[in-house]
Amino acid sequence: MKKRIIVSLFFVVGITSILLILSIFKLYTEAEKVQRSIFVNEVLTAGDEIVNKIDALIQNDTLSNESIDSTDNSLPDTTAVVSVQHARRFLLDTVTFQPIGIIQTVVFVKENNSRVMENDTTYFSDTYRKMFPLNNDPWSPKNAKSPSSFVVSDLDANLVQIDSSTLQLLSPEYLSRLIKACLAEENIDARFDFALYNAFTTDFAIMPQFTDEETMLQSEYVFRLKYNEKVASPNYIILYFPTERGIFLQRMSTIVGLIICLLIICFTISFVALYSLYRQKKVSEVTNEFVNNMTHEFKTPISTISLACEALSDPTLHSDATMREAYIKIIQDENDRLKDMVNNILQIAQLKKGQVKMDVELLDMHELIHKVTDSVALQISSTNGSLNLALNADTYKIFGDRHHLENVIINLVENGIKYSTDKPEILINTQSDKKNFMLSVTDKGIGIPKKALASIFENFYRVPKGNVHNVKGYGLGLGYVKKIISLHHGHIEVQSEEGKGSTFVVYLPLKSTK
Repeated sequence: MKKRIIVSLFFVVGITSILLILSIFKLYTEAEKVQRSIFVNEVLTAGDEIVNKIDALIQNDTLSNESIDSTDNSLPDTTAVVSVQHARRFLLDTVTFQPIGIIQTVVFVKENNSRVMENDTTYFSDTYRKMFPLNNDPWSPKNAKSPSSFVVSDLDANLVQIDSSTLQLLSPEYLSRLIKACLAEENIDARFDFALYNAFTTDFAIMPQFTDEETMLQSEYVFRLKYNEKVASPNYIILYFPTERGIFLQRMSTIVGLIICLLIICFTISFVALYSLYRQKKVSEVTNEFVNNMTHEFKTPISTISLACEALSDPTLHSDATMREAYIKIIQDENDRLKDMVNNILQIAQLKKGQVKMDVELLDMHELIHKVTDSVALQISSTNGSLNLALNADTYKIFGDRHHLENVIINLVENGIKYSTDKPEILINTQSDKKNFMLSVTDKGIGIPKKALASIFENFYRVPKGNVHNVKGYGLGLGYVKKIISLHHGHIEVQSEEGKGSTFVVYLPLKSTK
């Protein structure tokens, strides 16, 4: 597959992924807006319920009219007084229900448990009354610092503050329980903070528990307490949710989970598709190289056989039996070579399909190594090379397939011969421990580049050297070696440095592989 096609596919998949992410993000934001709207409505409903319950609590605690209203303007008898209690309530306009003044009551409790009350009525100034038009409250926590067009007297400010008895009634502990219960009725189970804020005096009657004042004043969940005989100025219950977005995520956990799964699936599919294309490209390149190498390898024996047949057809050779037999021998050798090539390719195909039958028996590996050295002795001598043995293993009998293990050793030795630029120097060494028999084949050839070490055991792979065929083979040897070693439950390692040679170490278990 051409490089520009791969790049184009990468670009298309990338653009598609970006568009998909944007679409999913838009879907998430829309879902978050819906959840936010639902949440706000639930908090508003809970806030109204909180205000109603606070109003009911305050009104139930107000002194009865019979207790406070007294027409006796004489000074009360304060003898034998045990304790003194203070109370106050606001006078409300009967038409507008706005506070117009305040009645302050002092209750004297005597020893006989009788009570004497003294009332003092104070009316608010005109300035204060003008600041409270009906149903048009000019204050809100968000503009608490805005300058007022009215000048509020200290007397008015002091009078309209919630008294201590009411604040004791509206304790932080009580409000926390009340708010939590009202939120729970709306299925809101989240961490929250609250405060009670007097917009007239711009002071917090009840401070926030853990949130700073500036942040609290920016909250959008603000609920004004109802005016009554105890509340004559705009007091607000302010709610704040520090993990508001987390609440939305929790409520959308199913949608978020589906979105995450969808993203993972999309990215996985994209990665697999692109990786498959990349692998296909690599396989195509390796296969083409294999075909080129194999064609070259097949061409040599075919050309030799063709030339030998042409020579045998020469009538002058009919009388020369020696030459005729020599040519026939060449044909037989090259035919055997072709047969071995085909068998190697078929063998790799069978290994890939798992169809190779292992004929396991107890083997003497030192004996097998000597047999291999005898078979490659001619190749070594023809190149004026050397093959040395260092058979140091104490335990060298293992269970394995004689034929395949012999081919493994031959492949490793022949690779050492083929990839030596000068006289090959091959060393076969054996070691053993309690678990494994180790066989190493070392050469002083051209070595393997580090970047190619991870790929040398792949089928058809050959270290890139350009279009050069000075080394025979088509990249099946090491792939075959690794597969056979794996079938024997062992493994193979390689150490190589370019220009200095390579060492292949085979680890075979001493226990039976049956």
